[in-house]
Amino acid sequence: MNKNIIESNHIVSPLIAGFLFCWMLAVIPGQIQAQQAPELSRWRVGVAGGVLMGDIANTSVIYSLSDKPSVHIAGILGYQISPDFMIQAELLYERRIFRSERYITGFRLSDTSSYICWDCTYSYDVSYSSDYITIPVLLSYARSKNKWSLYAQGGVYYSVLLVNNHSGLEAFNLPAIGANPFVAYGYEPGTYRTVYSGKSNNVINTYDGGLMMGLALRRKFSPVIEAGIEARLQIGFAGIYENPQMIVINHKGIVARAVVIQTLKQRR
Repeated sequence: MNKNIIESNHIVSPLIAGFLFCWMLAVIPGQIQAQQAPELSRWRVGVAGGVLMGDIANTSVIYSLSDKPSVHIAGILGYQISPDFMIQAELLYERRIFRSERYITGFRLSDTSSYICWDCTYSYDVSYSSDYITIPVLLSYARSKNKWSLYAQGGVYYSVLLVNNHSGLEAFNLPAIGANPFVAYGYEPGTYRTVYSGKSNNVINTYDGGLMMGLALRRKFSPVIEAGIEARLQIGFAGIYENPQMIVINHKGIVARAVVIQTLKQRR
């Protein structure tokens, strides 16, 4: 009897030890991983930077307009409303650059005059560089698979002008013979030039506002970090020029940028 009890104890003890060992292998790593995994909040912060390519919507054929690529830098604050939806606000610095050109040959003496100075010319070639602080508020919808997420974004923005610089030349050319009838109106023959350089005053509108929409493709690199690329379209509703007598043109821009987003950890 005692021998059977001893043999049973020899059998049961290894079974219990093996069970305890397997339980430790299964449970303890899970507990360690749970302790290491961060408790995440719904708040997101991030940075973005890229290129702004202007595409001015021109409603006039008087001036020839062309855009130049410029910089776009952003700080991002987002809040996850649900697994698929996030609302985010940004603080953007962007530079908008465009060139305005015009060339005219032939002037009338007055609006009702039949006399035309065919050799008289007018030329205008000025480039504008405008720095804006822009605040967009966007709603993002995401579809995720594995570590990849595709975002569709849309919302509104408001921009405030920081400074505008312009450079270029405006010139009238009144030749000696053809411009003689203009002398009576106070115009002496010759070339009149105006050089533009440095800051401008009362030229570019001090604000802008409009719609912003785009797509983003991001990849998760850790539970709290994701990064990717974005493409956006901005459509402004306020005219570029402050003077209402200028031609009516609105800002339209395409943005290509890289972005890094971090999910904040909850405070304990």
